[in-house]
Amino acid sequence: MNTGTTSPAGAAPALTADRTVHRSLVHKRAVEQVLTTAVAESGGRLLGTAQLPRLHRHYNDTSAPYHDLLLVAEAARQTVEAIVHELLHVPLDRRFVIGDLGIAFTGLDAVRTGPAPADLLVELDIDRLRRRRDGSVRSLRGTAACRIDGRDAALFTGTLRFLEGDSYDDLRAGSTGTAAPGAGEAPPRCDPSAVGRTDPRNVVIGGLRTEQSGEGERPRATEAANETAADFVADVVADPQDPVFYDHPLDHLPGMLLMEAARQTALAACARTRSVPAGALLATACRARFLAFAEQSAPVRCRARPTAPGTVAVTVEQRGEPAAELEITIEAVPGSELLARAPTPTAPPGGAR
Repeated sequence: MNTGTTSPAGAAPALTADRTVHRSLVHKRAVEQVLTTAVAESGGRLLGTAQLPRLHRHYNDTSAPYHDLLLVAEAARQTVEAIVHELLHVPLDRRFVIGDLGIAFTGLDAVRTGPAPADLLVELDIDRLRRRRDGSVRSLRGTAACRIDGRDAALFTGTLRFLEGDSYDDLRAGSTGTAAPGAGEAPPRCDPSAVGRTDPRNVVIGGLRTEQSGEGERPRATEAANETAADFVADVVADPQDPVFYDHPLDHLPGMLLMEAARQTALAACARTRSVPAGALLATACRARFLAFAEQSAPVRCRARPTAPGTVAVTVEQRGEPAAELEITIEAVPGSELLARAPTPTAPPGGAR
């Protein structure tokens, strides 16, 4: 889609990885959290670059030799935001509201980690653009192709609305954005190994439990042999002091935190049903649809159910209502030594049932 802001035909995009863009363009307070390095327009193409670090406290805390799926999503998200501000001229004071967001690896070899940071090239193709009467952009739906060293790496999709302050205040009117007394008492985090992590700070869910569908808030222990017929449930552990997800104050749980919690729940569920370590598994795709703001004043939890080989459906719930619905693809890490050391699943006493 031509945006009407084209440069002369054949002009080379002024992209560089020498420095990051201004933090305000990607809605960050800390410079260390900025991944986007440049955006430019050339011949109707909306382009941006981001750098995937070799070491990131949260996203690189795994044994898999690949860049983290949600790190690529965060880099693409930031770059799209910078494109929207710089090239589509959406004012910096607009509030961004995500309707849906998806990320999928399209070339696993391209996202393999190496001896140097990876420079991600992002090209945004706008599928739908809506403007206000004054010509300002109101919303868009787009697809961003992500490449590393000229190779297809991932596909990022999303729907965004851009709200003025008054409109956002109206949208959030009546919400309970401020945590209620006791709401800050987060549940204990699960063991890092249960979600393929080593640092407890990077765990954003509590212990995994099983419930029969429709049990609501009543946890029920279920035999391992019958777990495939039950839902896997985990509480979301939101830490307002976390520098990754809470770079600046928010009146709700951020979408990237909900995606991370859903991903960790899916990994833990798959590890249990397959009888393999979570560290031997890898999320390769995640599609999220956000239905409501997840408030900070009440507990939030993830309910996961494997729906097909390698696919897990996750619902983020609050007060019994869905706040987000996700579909996550989980695969075995190719050649993982952890798989070789995994115990062979055995039938329950009395034979298979």
